[in-house]
Amino acid sequence: MKRMSILLAAVLLLMTCLTANAQDDEERDILELCFYGGAGVPLGAMGDWHDSLGTKLGWSVGLDFGYFATSNLVVGFNFIYTQMGIDGPDEVSGSSHRLYNPNLYAKYYFIGESNFEPYLKAHVGIENPKFTTSLEGPKYKAVSYDPSIAYGIGAGLFFYSADYSGLFLEVNYHRAMTGDAAVEFINPKQPTLTFNEDLSTLDIHLGGRLLGGSHE
Repeated sequence: MKRMSILLAAVLLLMTCLTANAQDDEERDILELCFYGGAGVPLGAMGDWHDSLGTKLGWSVGLDFGYFATSNLVVGFNFIYTQMGIDGPDEVSGSSHRLYNPNLYAKYYFIGESNFEPYLKAHVGIENPKFTTSLEGPKYKAVSYDPSIAYGIGAGLFFYSADYSGLFLEVNYHRAMTGDAAVEFINPKQPTLTFNEDLSTLDIHLGGRLLGGSHE
């Protein structure tokens, strides 16, 4: 019930943002394009995933494409790819854990007189984990687990370096309901593998932002 409440709250937030344009007297048609990269820090049980295949500090890249529903509110779509190292035996040296995460997002900018604009950001989407997993016997393989609901919240600071572009730094807490995510095999000795843990990361991103379109 708690998970469902969180999901419904996130969806409600996005629906509110999508309808905000109809309540805004100022007609706007402005787009934002953000591209970024940075660190993906595993949290909680991810450091000891499946006992011997814990995740280590990784890196991530992403892209946001959004529409200004009002002068402060942006709603849009993003995609984030994260790759993390493995704290495990020598057999997995050079292997990695990977995340593929498409989301809907909402962003609220606090606009003032300076070139700096702080903002809050929320997202809800789908997590697609592909984790190196121990199979029957001394064998490891990158396994794609079932997609799971993901959500998160964060904050950032944008700096206008030109009229329609600038740089930003943001920090986001990201969580996915991967505890029951599974993958099925034909092997009768090991027909099903379960992810077992809800995944969570702290993402620290540095990137650039471009603005386009027109407004009245």
